Amino acid sequence: MRNVRLLTAAALCALSLPLLAADAPAKVLVYTRWKWVKNQQTGAVVDKGAFHHTSTEAAADEISKYFNANGYPCLVTDDPAVFLSDAFKSIKCVVFAVTNHEQFQTDAQREAFYSFVENGGGVVAIHSASANERGSKRWRDFLGGAFERHYVKHQSVPFKHADRSHPAIACLPPDYVWADDEIYLNHPDEKVRPLLTLDWEDVLEESRKTDKNGKPACGGHVLEWCKTYGKGRIFYTALGHNPADFGKMEFQLHLLNAAKWAMGELPDRLAVSADAKIEKVIDGVRLVRNGKEIWRFNLATRENKPFVHPLCLPDGRCVTDARTSDHPWHLGLWFCWKYINGLNYWEPRNPAAGNLFPDGMTVIRDFDIQPSGAACDVKLKLWYGPRNEPGRVLLDEERTVSFSAPDGKGGYRITATHRFTAREKVTFDCRRPIGYGGFSLRMASLMREFTLTGEGGTPDAAKNVAGPKEMTAVTYTCPKTGHGVTVRMLAPLPAERIYTWADHRFANPVPMYAEPLVLEPGGKMELRYEVTVF
Repeated sequence: MRNVRLLTAAALCALSLPLLAADAPAKVLVYTRWKWVKNQQTGAVVDKGAFHHTSTEAAADEISKYFNANGYPCLVTDDPAVFLSDAFKSIKCVVFAVTNHEQFQTDAQREAFYSFVENGGGVVAIHSASANERGSKRWRDFLGGAFERHYVKHQSVPFKHADRSHPAIACLPPDYVWADDEIYLNHPDEKVRPLLTLDWEDVLEESRKTDKNGKPACGGHVLEWCKTYGKGRIFYTALGHNPADFGKMEFQLHLLNAAKWAMGELPDRLAVSADAKIEKVIDGVRLVRNGKEIWRFNLATRENKPFVHPLCLPDGRCVTDARTSDHPWHLGLWFCWKYINGLNYWEPRNPAAGNLFPDGMTVIRDFDIQPSGAACDVKLKLWYGPRNEPGRVLLDEERTVSFSAPDGKGGYRITATHRFTAREKVTFDCRRPIGYGGFSLRMASLMREFTLTGEGGTPDAAKNVAGPKEMTAVTYTCPKTGHGVTVRMLAPLPAERIYTWADHRFANPVPMYAEPLVLEPGGKMELRYEVTVF
């Protein structure tokens, strides 16, 4: 398997600021400063005594890699001169990537940063960023809190006390548990909006500290919050002590949505319609709003392939098509490999005769439906193997499909995570020169009237062809209503392309378009996609 690999943080830091800005104007500044400490008595800045989190470099590398892949070019640096540079003019959000201590060398740099936020710039501050500018009341008031201490031991953090109306929280499953972290106590002020709180009962016994009345001695159990500063938005998370944390795709998505919110690209609150509800049905699960089925996830299917159909816009029009006359194996929104070890898992043996079973078998072994209000997670276990060798399994998959609750305008999001483990050597391939296979959206004929745009590149509307490798998303928009659907690759593979039809009725991120993908026995691969209906 080929891993996603873009410029590392070290490589980005090695480039000069003007060169980065000239090549690709950055939208996000990933700031990594930690080693300068200011003597509060003399005002002298000295290069000693600073605490360095080893997660700083991992944060810069993984955040820039993930943000770049999703259309948010990053500039990575620890040089405070950036705040007065031409490169900073294109920046929309500053990410303090596990920074620490003094962040600026001159008052001009400091004022340029605060002015940036006051005038609408976004900020995402991670972990020890609450210890920036130590002793500065201005920073404390700006961020909304300041580091005081951390617990004796690392511990897990359940997201059961979380504000799920915030976009950075809503993208995580309702039962999500952060595995392990160094828990910071920051004493947030009353002006912040708490997003994630650690319940006193969940604090490890060794870390509990009470006053003479037996009450918690520190009220800083708010681990994530957001606030405004002038016209700007600020998001803070105390999570992120461990370097490996930043390689977790759920944390990467969490931070990306936090940055989008900070830049004003996502709403302050995701309103949930009271009349929308999840219903389990005989063949799967669906969302019903005002008595109308908005989406249905079909799990008991004759093809044994799970798929979503119908998939409806906020105005009620269905954008998917399934079991069409021209391609009866197309199933609305679904996932299917094309070839595994040369065997066809995509197309039936003889569709004209009603035989819709391909030579390769996709088998749903188990599934678990987990509704939460008007949101829902579905966790599946699947395996893949040749139909003529019953019991032989080449590949296992664990899949999570998460449906967000509708927002105030009726829009919603579907996130699909596919984790594969090979039992034998497995080669994934597709037909060429036009390749297809994998995550797919077959759309209704009404989509012919929609406009098609790409993110990171331009789709070829003249013929059925895969777009450029830089294109990570395609959006279909109704010119009359503004409603539509976006299909996005999250952290795409280098060989991945988005294949579309010229008549706007098919979109398919092909993970092995340019060349085959190979997994050795025991090898693992993860694919992640997002569909946004607006």
